[in-house]
This record gives sequence, C-alpha cells and structure tokens, in this order.
Amino acid sequence: MELPSIFLMTKQDFRSRDARLGFLLVLPAVILVILVVILPIISGIQISFTSQRVVGSEYEFIGLKNYFELFEDKQFLASLGKSAIWVLANGFFQTFAALLIALLINQPFRGQNFVRTWIILPWAVPAAVTAILWRWMFDASSGIVNTTMKGMDLVQKPVLFLANPDIAGISLTFVNSWRYIPFLTIIFLASLASVPEEEYEAAKVDGASPWLQFKSITFPNLMPTLTVLGLVGTLWASNVFDIIWMMTRGGPGDSTTTVPVLMYDMAFYGYNISKATAGAIIFLFILIIFSFVFIFANRKQFVVASETFQGLSN
Repeated sequence: MELPSIFLMTKQDFRSRDARLGFLLVLPAVILVILVVILPIISGIQISFTSQRVVGSEYEFIGLKNYFELFEDKQFLASLGKSAIWVLANGFFQTFAALLIALLINQPFRGQNFVRTWIILPWAVPAAVTAILWRWMFDASSGIVNTTMKGMDLVQKPVLFLANPDIAGISLTFVNSWRYIPFLTIIFLASLASVPEEEYEAAKVDGASPWLQFKSITFPNLMPTLTVLGLVGTLWASNVFDIIWMMTRGGPGDSTTTVPVLMYDMAFYGYNISKATAGAIIFLFILIIFSFVFIFANRKQFVVASETFQGLSN
C-alpha cells in the first residue's frame, strides 16, 4: 500500500514548507511597511532636492541647497536644541514617575486591581481631547489649576502656564507625561511581575532593607526594561507634534518650537514644503543614528529584555 505523500515528506521538505508559510504570513506586514514608511521616505528625499513650495506646484532640481540653508538657519538649529531638551525632560520625568507609581501599586492594597485597570485611562484619551482639557485647566481666568492655587493662597495672581516662555515648556512636558506615564507604568508592572519572588525572600532572610532590596534585586532586573523604554520614549517624545501645536503652536515666541512643529509651520504656513521635508529628513537621520548607537551600546540589555518579554507572552 502506498503511503500518503505527507508521510513521505523529508525534514527538509517540512522546513521548506514552513519557510514559505512564514514568508506568506510576513508578506502583508512587509508590504505595509514599504507603502507607509519606505516609499514616503524616498519621496521625501526626492522632494528635498527640489524648490517645490506647495504640493502640485512647479519646481526645479536644486540639489543640496535646502540642506545647506537649514544648517545656516538659526531657527532650525535652535529647534534641534529645543527638541533635545524636550526629549530629555520628557524621558526623565516619565520614566521616574512611571517607575515610582509602578513600585507603589505593585504593593498589595485594597482596590489594587481597580487601580491597575483604570490607570491606563489617560493614555487612551485622544491627544486632541487631552490638549483641549489641559488648555482649559491651565486657563488664567477660569482654569481649575489657577482657581485652586488662588483659593489656597499659593499665588496672588494667575500663573500663565502656556503664555510664559519660562514655564510653557514645563507645562507641555507635564501634559505629555500625563498621557504616557500610564503606559510606561503598565510596562514596569509587567517587568516587576517577572522578578523571582525567591530573590526577595532570600534578601529578607539576610536582613536586607527595602532600599537594599530595590538596589540589588529590583533595579538590576528592571534595567533591560528601562533600556528599551529609554529608546522608545526618545522616539516618541521626539515626534510629538499634536500636544505642542494644539496648546501653544510653538510659542510663546519660539520657546516650544521643536523640529516637528517648525517643519509643519514651514511647510503649511511658510509655503516651503521642500525645505521642510529636508529638515524632516535631517531629523530622521539623527534619530536613526542615535537609535543604532543606543542599541549597539546596550545590546546585552536588549537581548535580556527580548527574552523577558517573550517569557511574559508565554
């Protein structure tokens, strides 16, 4: 009797079939990346070498002129510095606050499950709603923040949270962090759940204080997660546009004008889409270089983080 063909397949045949199946499963994602990421970048690079002012207008090839002009543009160079400050401020505050909150709600208390469930709510709120909400709360005349502060005699006159160039950036950092801290907190909670309980029990037997337990057990186990979130947070913060534009439009003055805000203003209000695209390409390559250097410098932590998250998913 002749055996069915499936029983006659060799190990190599199975591997070949699995490879084809894997390729077919990955193909839609690859096509999506090409259409949504690769092709727009290529198109953007082409536009940056032209004199195109608006979409559909006539233009000519001008080579690297837009790039040379941007590197001599004080406003563009200043926006790079403001973007760096914005990224560092958001990254530090969000990571520190999320870690602290995760450590607090990781302790057993009544209503713990309720808090863990609903803490993600600010992250789920659309950016437009968040911006409108906090603009009203920061309002000098009727905002709840100023009203509360004056009612408690903390200030004598309203604080111009969004109109004072000295504190507008701080206010925006707080609002943006309010959105992203819940998500980071959930990630930290998942990472804390992967720390072996036996290590804490052994430390308690040895008489280790809570601080020593955090220093020698918790923090080392969280380092891979901190490293990954450091990169992800940098990329997220560097591309924030909606919150800044809807709350201050880069003002007062240019105090909150980061690169994304400046490029948008240059393209749609300055009617210079090719120069704005060149600025976006420069910023993109800065982020790509930073990402490669960061990943290479922390490659061991990324490997550990990958293994940790795979274990949590299983």
